[in-house]
Amino acid sequence: MAKLEINVGVSNHHVHLTKDVYKYLFEDDIKPFKYISQKGEYSTDKKVTLVGPKGEVNNVRVMGPYREYNQVEVSYSDAYILGVKPPVARSNELENAVFIKVKYNDKVVDLPKSCIMAESHIHMSLEEAQKYGFKDKDKVNVYIDGLRKGMIEAFVKVKENGVLDFHIDRDQANAFLLENGDKVWVDLDRKSL
Repeated sequence: MAKLEINVGVSNHHVHLTKDVYKYLFEDDIKPFKYISQKGEYSTDKKVTLVGPKGEVNNVRVMGPYREYNQVEVSYSDAYILGVKPPVARSNELENAVFIKVKYNDKVVDLPKSCIMAESHIHMSLEEAQKYGFKDKDKVNVYIDGLRKGMIEAFVKVKENGVLDFHIDRDQANAFLLENGDKVWVDLDRKSL
């Protein structure tokens, strides 16, 4: 069996904002604080509070660069605290996303159809996809051989600037005792489901 080992990237709750919403909340231009694994993407030094019908989640990082849509990514635990029921969805697939409020100091913005739980995914470049025989949106099983063994279904996200990385949220990472930089694998002999 041919295995493709992939680094784990644990994604904490975060928000992607349009330029208009970002400028309203912070009144300055977006700028990098720390670059992340995917080329051209970064965290900013800005944090917001998510406000739901039942509660709030504080210190939620704003990501950059600007997006053409507002997207709030939370875990199931966050959703429970907030009192919302977001769908498991892919980035920019917001048809069933739920309403959430974002607060910074005394400013509050209503974001309809913006809150999701991100579907587990594997980032890769066009070259990596070609090398390993994947195409965008392929579904795969990702295997975990750590202290708590298991399998997570994920989809392949092929982008020109993609860097091979397996993204899961904090709840999933905790369930499988995974941290950033741990290794998981995909069976290359049985690539897609």
